[in-house]
Amino acid sequence: MSKRKIWIVGAGPGAADLLTIRALKVLESADVILTDDLITEDVRSLFPKKSIVIEVGKRSGDGINPVERQQNIHNQMILYYSLGYQVVRLKSGDPMVYGRGVEEIRFLLESDVELELIPGISAGMAAANEFWVPLTERGKASGIHFHSAIKVGGEKSNLDGIIKEIENNDTVVIYMGLERLSEMAYELNQRLSKETNINVVSKVSYTESDILSGNTKFFSKIDPSDLPASPAVIILGNHTKVPGKTVPKRIDKKSLKSRVRKLLAQPFLNLF
Repeated sequence: MSKRKIWIVGAGPGAADLLTIRALKVLESADVILTDDLITEDVRSLFPKKSIVIEVGKRSGDGINPVERQQNIHNQMILYYSLGYQVVRLKSGDPMVYGRGVEEIRFLLESDVELELIPGISAGMAAANEFWVPLTERGKASGIHFHSAIKVGGEKSNLDGIIKEIENNDTVVIYMGLERLSEMAYELNQRLSKETNINVVSKVSYTESDILSGNTKFFSKIDPSDLPASPAVIILGNHTKVPGKTVPKRIDKKSLKSRVRKLLAQPFLNLF
């Protein structure tokens, strides 16, 4: 990369092979990398040995003023850019999904520097694909809603909107909600017209990734020690059951032959 820029890069959910090709190329050319705490060792192994790596990760309840911390990140990006370095601000997931990417973009635009944003796979999308959780399904669920369980300032998110979305047969994806899951599931079980499916996907794309599925009643009674490990995303809705988790139907040879004969009878195959 010949032209000096500040790059805001999405690292995806954790696995290095889920980085985009563009993100990998930018990382390989980085002089300075300001990295989130959740960036995995798998991704860190791709950092150039010559690069300066600065840990700027945020953890809930770590006692650091979030405004001051974000300002410090801004200042470091400008400092190293001013010194002539190729600067990468590496963020887990996608920078524009609960990643404060827009705050950093606004600051850099005001600072009149060259910048570019590279998207990453958000944990909610990666979780759905890794464990085959349908986010939409033709004729059943046509909408997806992303929520954070915790609002800015630590206030709990209200469930009224989520309840309306579930009753509308839409899919809801909740980030940062593991600690509130039992409480949320209890309220949902009380207020929804019927029990709905919940999937908790832990450590998306890590080697130890896991999923726990059940309904609102199940999760309202679960012991916190039985929940999967953090970080985790929660996917819930009336049409979010994982295919194949019910009793599998075996296709016998006669049934398979019948399907093949029907396929060969299709008009488009007769063109050849």
